[in-house]
Amino acid sequence: MIGSLLVAGAVPLSAVEYASIPAPGIVVTGVRSSSASNDDVVITASYTSEGSTRGALYSGSLAAVTNAPIGSWVPLVPVISGQTVTSTSLYGPNTAQFTPSIGAGNVIVVGSYQYAQSPGGPEADHGVIYEGAVSGSGAWTQIDATALVTNGTLLNTIAHSTMGSLVVGNYDTSLATGNAFIYNMSNSSWVNLAPTGSASYTAYGIWQNSETSFTIAGGSSALGSGGLDLGYLVNYDSGTGQTSDFKTFSYNNAPLSALISHFDGITATETGFNLTGDYLMIGGGLGAFFASVDVLPGGGFGEAVWTDIAFPGALETSGNTVVGDSVLGIYVPGGVPLSYVATVPEPGTGALLLLGAGYLFFRGLRR
Repeated sequence: MIGSLLVAGAVPLSAVEYASIPAPGIVVTGVRSSSASNDDVVITASYTSEGSTRGALYSGSLAAVTNAPIGSWVPLVPVISGQTVTSTSLYGPNTAQFTPSIGAGNVIVVGSYQYAQSPGGPEADHGVIYEGAVSGSGAWTQIDATALVTNGTLLNTIAHSTMGSLVVGNYDTSLATGNAFIYNMSNSSWVNLAPTGSASYTAYGIWQNSETSFTIAGGSSALGSGGLDLGYLVNYDSGTGQTSDFKTFSYNNAPLSALISHFDGITATETGFNLTGDYLMIGGGLGAFFASVDVLPGGGFGEAVWTDIAFPGALETSGNTVVGDSVLGIYVPGGVPLSYVATVPEPGTGALLLLGAGYLFFRGLRR
C-alpha cells in the first residue's frame, strides 16, 4: 500500500507551487544558474514544430519563463560542414558562473542530433557540443563514442549534461544498450562509466565539486539478472580517472516497491545535492520526484528525502532537471505535453501516486 511508503514530516503536495511554461512545442530538458541567483538561468529544450524537432535555448529569469512567449526561445541547430541536420535535442547547459573560462554571456550546451548523410543512417543519434553566445552564433562539435566500442557497432551517442571540462551521457551498440560515458573536452578522451557490475548504466547529470572532483547522477540496471532499476550517485576524480562512493537509491527508500527509480537532474546545495527524476512502481504507479541527499563527512551520500512532483490535473508528470529548489519537466494535461516549473518549499514525501504506463514515453522525450 502506498501509505506504508510515507515518512514523518512529509510535505503536502499542495505546498509545492506549480506554474506552466506556455510556449507551445517546448519540452524543457536542462537548466543551470547563470549568476549567484537561482532566478538567473539558462534553460535547454527540444522544440517541436510542424513535425520537426530542434534545440532551443532560453536565457533569463526563471520566474519570467512561465510567461515567456515562444519568441523568447532561441532555436539552436548544429552547423557542421557537409551535414544536413534533420533533428536536434539539447540538454544540460553550463555557464560562466561555474566555469569562468566559458566567458561571460556564453554557454556550453550538449545533446544529440541526426543528419541525412550519417554513415549509421539518417536515424542514428550523434553527440554534439555547442559553445558560444546564447544567440546561437557559436561553434558546434560532433562527438561519437567510437573509442569505447571494442566489439559490435556504435549505434547512437547521446550527451546529457556538462560541467567543467566533462560531458556525460550514453551510447548504444549493436551488442548492448545502456552504456554510460564521460568525455573530457580538454583532451578529447573517453571513459566508459561502469562503477560496479550492473547490467547497464545511464549518466544524466553531472556536478563539479572542485577542480578534479565531480558527482554524476543517473540510473543503474540489473533487470537482466532479476534486479531492480535504481537511481545512483557516484563521485568521479578526473585527475585519477577513479570513481568512488557509488550509492544506489530507490524511490521513497522502498527498494521492493519501485520497479524504476531514475535520476535525471542534479544541483548542489549547502549540505549535498537536490535531484529530480522519475519512478515507476511495481503494479503501474508512475510519477516524478524531487529528492534531497546530504553528503556525508567522508564524501559518501546519505539517504534521500523525497517529495512527489505531480502537476495539478495532469495525467502524467516527468522530472527532467533541477535548479535550487525548483524542478522543471513536462506534464500531460490530456493532449500535447507542456513544460512546467515546480518550486518545492522543503524536502519531504508526498502522498500522490500517479497511474499510467507512460514511463517509456517520458524517457523517449528526455532520451
